[in-house]
Amino acid sequence: MKKHQTWLIMILLMLCICTSASRSAPGEQATSVSYCHLLSVPQRYDKGIVATKAMIQSSEHEVHVFDLECRSTATEDRSASIELRNGWNSTKLGKKLSKILRHDRSARVAFEAVFHGSGGPYGPEKTRFRFVLQRLISVEEIQRQEARPPSS
Repeated sequence: MKKHQTWLIMILLMLCICTSASRSAPGEQATSVSYCHLLSVPQRYDKGIVATKAMIQSSEHEVHVFDLECRSTATEDRSASIELRNGWNSTKLGKKLSKILRHDRSARVAFEAVFHGSGGPYGPEKTRFRFVLQRLISVEEIQRQEARPPSS
């Protein structure tokens, strides 16, 4: 009986050590990249964590990400949406962004997200690219005259 208890204690101890080590290992670092460059070479950043800055605006079905400097054209689809995971609006920045979106306004947002540059189209509006939000870095409301809806 003691032999089984000793083995059980050793196994539990090893499990605790392994779990602790996996939690303390640093996660994948975000690659800082301009939004327009990211959309120009999506295969380079596909499925990676990126840190970028862009405008965010909600529509009836989803939240769009865009930059006035590199919008979709007749020959190139640069549409993108962002998935806001459960609890995203529990932080101070999340609450600020939530208020802006609820009032049908746009925001200039710096964020970290997993970028999906292939595998689309995504969501009900069939965007070409998709971000899955990991962390908000900054949120700034944009005056109405500065922002135009993603479809214009």
